[in-house]
Amino acid sequence: MKKELNFISCQRKYIGVGFIKSRKSEGKIMEMGEEMIAKAKSSSVELLEVIVDGSSGNDADRQAIDKLAAWMEKGCIDVVVVRSIFDITRDVEDLKAFMRKAEKLNVSIYDMERGMNLAYIPQDSGGW
Repeated sequence: MKKELNFISCQRKYIGVGFIKSRKSEGKIMEMGEEMIAKAKSSSVELLEVIVDGSSGNDADRQAIDKLAAWMEKGCIDVVVVRSIFDITRDVEDLKAFMRKAEKLNVSIYDMERGMNLAYIPQDSGGW
């Protein structure tokens, strides 16, 4: 009697949102979005939306960041994909607060520039 093996794929699919901070032309932003979607897909991440922010990134008080935070608060995404973590904000304190919020909501931040997931590490433990 021939036995048949059924293999079950254990690779989990992740759901995420992309975030692009840029004031470049629409064509260039489309290229960046396509690159982000392809990178996410190669890592088993399905991006539900790519948010584009053309405003100044000096702080996190921006409509695009509010939209990104709303996605995280819905509890339906696992990851936020950014070209650079500093696209979220260049203000270190605002960035720390955003990272703490993401961690509390169990949302990973993937930085394409660095090629890694980033996590907030409290200052008293030797982190930033």
